[in-house]
Amino acid sequence: MCVTIEVVRIGAFELDEPLPELDQPHVLAMLDPWIDVGGVGTLTLNWLEDHFQAEDLGRIARPGHFFDFTRYRPSVYYDEEGRKQVSVPNTYMTYGQGTNGHDFIFLHLLEPHNDSDRYIESVVRVLTKLNVKRYCLIGSMYDYVPHTMPLQVTGGASGQATASELEVQGIEASNYQGPTTITTLITQQAPALGIDTMSLIVHLPQYTQLEEDIPGLPG
Repeated sequence: MCVTIEVVRIGAFELDEPLPELDQPHVLAMLDPWIDVGGVGTLTLNWLEDHFQAEDLGRIARPGHFFDFTRYRPSVYYDEEGRKQVSVPNTYMTYGQGTNGHDFIFLHLLEPHNDSDRYIESVVRVLTKLNVKRYCLIGSMYDYVPHTMPLQVTGGASGQATASELEVQGIEASNYQGPTTITTLITQQAPALGIDTMSLIVHLPQYTQLEEDIPGLPG
């Protein structure tokens, strides 16, 4: 039996219709592979999606326009009925209903290889369409820090209330300068649209590199 899913196009994204009615949604985003060492961002979003029983919201309609599949490799798997399927890497999002005044959108970003301007524009258009109030990037990076000390978390914020939250939590402002991800443009463009931004980056010991670094997850 073939099931038809209605979608609406926003930039390069296709979102499932009808769009959910979200209450002052906050976006929690991760970025693969630039800021996801040890899979901290992926593990965090996966845990939150399970906790909030997240549902599919949307994805890039034509991922091949943005991603090089010789670098992000598709994978083959068998479904529950034993049929061979192909999973194509993509940027996608889910959503969950919150309990304290706002809902959540979980955004799984891939670093684009092509047409980055349109990629960023599409993400920002989706944030605007869904009336997002805050965009928060969660990630991890390797650093010259010891495993015997509490893990250091740095970040940044726009918006007075958001910046105050970071200060209360004792999260240090990052003074990094150098190469970065093109998705940093999201955090630069969002404030002009009335969207507060926040980043939380945990620093992991360079000499202990794990595929999944559970100690790097938020407490």
